[in-house]
Amino acid sequence: MRKLLLLYISIGLAFAGNGISFSTTFLDSTGQFSITYPVALPNAAALSELQKNFIRQKFGEKFLNQEPLAALSQFVKGREVFFLSDAVSFPLHSIVQYETSLHEHRDDERIALVTSVGIYRIADGKKIELGSIFVKNWEKDVVALIIKEFLLSQNLRSLLDYNYTQKESDFVPLSMRIVNGGLEFLYPAYKIGPDAVGEQSVFLSWNTLKPYLNKNSVIYSKIKF
Repeated sequence: MRKLLLLYISIGLAFAGNGISFSTTFLDSTGQFSITYPVALPNAAALSELQKNFIRQKFGEKFLNQEPLAALSQFVKGREVFFLSDAVSFPLHSIVQYETSLHEHRDDERIALVTSVGIYRIADGKKIELGSIFVKNWEKDVVALIIKEFLLSQNLRSLLDYNYTQKESDFVPLSMRIVNGGLEFLYPAYKIGPDAVGEQSVFLSWNTLKPYLNKNSVIYSKIKF
């Protein structure tokens, strides 16, 4: 792995009028190792919580007490990581979405892409868990919708016609991102398709998901059906 230059660069991402700003820190001059980090929120407690959640999502629990640059430097040290980036977006009012991407060499010489998405409340910096968005026992019905949409994209009638996996349980989502008009459910390589196609996603609109959404969740009132 090439020698890191340990160059510290900050680029502020300010959102005027709402007390929110983020800073992007690069570990090297090419921008291949970076972290976008919250530096201002409406209150100090929310800022502290969101900072911890961003570090936790990108680097793991053991880096929680590290400053961003130190966490980034230690995380890539000795690892065959050659690209580490992220993106911050605001898909709904008072909601921040943090998406991280990691490319690294695995033991079998494959280059793996791992994407992680976290959705957080700006008011207190806390993470919005996938299950809290839906009503109780939502998995079976939503997975059926996901499989239906996936099969349509593959021009197939049933999972029995699919030559990779026939297990409905493989389609239980562990990660999602909020996109325009709905949710995109994310699956790592090998989960629902062969490695050659990489990570996969299945989109379902808010209208399709509406019967299974928790009306008391923090995002429901912000959704435009």
